[in-house]
Amino acid sequence: MKKLIYLKLVILSLIFQGCSADLDTIEIIEKTDQSNVSDNNNQSKNEFDRSSMLSFWADRIILPSMVSFENELNVFNENVANFTANPNANNLALLRDQWLTTYKSWQYVEMFDLGVAEEIYFKNRINIFPANVQRIESNISNQEFNLDESANFAAQGFTALDYLLFGVEQEDNAILTKYSETSSNYGDYLIQVTAKMQELTVLVKAQWEGNYRDSFVQSTDNTATSSINMMLNDFVYYFEKGYRANKFGIPAGVFSGGPLPNTIEAYHGEMYSKILSLEATNAIENFFNGVAYNDPETLGPSIKDYLDFVESGSAEKLSERINEKLQGGRIKINELNTSFIKQIEENNTLMLLTYDAIQSAVILFKVDMLQKLNVSVDYADADGD
Repeated sequence: MKKLIYLKLVILSLIFQGCSADLDTIEIIEKTDQSNVSDNNNQSKNEFDRSSMLSFWADRIILPSMVSFENELNVFNENVANFTANPNANNLALLRDQWLTTYKSWQYVEMFDLGVAEEIYFKNRINIFPANVQRIESNISNQEFNLDESANFAAQGFTALDYLLFGVEQEDNAILTKYSETSSNYGDYLIQVTAKMQELTVLVKAQWEGNYRDSFVQSTDNTATSSINMMLNDFVYYFEKGYRANKFGIPAGVFSGGPLPNTIEAYHGEMYSKILSLEATNAIENFFNGVAYNDPETLGPSIKDYLDFVESGSAEKLSERINEKLQGGRIKINELNTSFIKQIEENNTLMLLTYDAIQSAVILFKVDMLQKLNVSVDYADADGD
């Protein structure tokens, strides 16, 4: 009988120990899970909200700028119709004014060379300069051309409009005569160039309004093909090539044996070259600092914020140095002649100094910024920068 009681006690003891072991195990697992939760919370606090920045870029900068550009282009098309139907001085003046307004709007779009925009060479077909005047005149003369061919990239877009509105003759009366003679085909070419610009813009805008916007925002990884990495590369490329080199360096002769004033933006409407470059400066500064396109008072997550987050422990911020350099470039641009042609011909040194001021920001963007954000340059560089 005692043996039986003893045996029961042993069994009960083993069961109790097993339960205690299970409880200890459960407690350990729970502590481990809580530790993981705590680690995850700390990790989220230590990571920049890349998704919010992408959303702000897409919804408050890129798409609104595309919508605005399309709207201005549609108004321009209406003015083209009025002018070609009735070529007079008033309609020409209205057309030129809207051309400038639309051209300024484009400065906020050009840097976003993503998705279908890259596939259709959007920026090259809307604003590659200088114009190929010989090609334009040949197209007008024989009426056998295809604007989708790469050979016609410099015979369309704003560069062609610049020639058609300002350069086909020296005087306005002679220009009006060109368009009054229906057999000359100038009006028809003006219509076709504008229609092609609308067609391309519709394609790019439609993609952003479709599924591309969501895939863009959801691509938050730090890889060569992720949205932030590609956008930062496009931004730096535009600043270095489309802005620094095309608007200032090439015309000033930085990459050649001497100045090339015929390569400025808006060569035939030369009084607008400075206006366009300042508008591009605004677009660059706004994007870097996260300024909403339609509301300058609204700021969102930006490249500046991203840099400041990475450098949270640094007394001197790279973003502040970049903004100082951007302002330095703006100051130099404001010192230039309204016409870049006159500036180059009369005092090209100021044009070169402007290039140098902008170049100082290229180094900060392309080297310092990309390194801080762990982004590799994805384009070839042939000019030693």
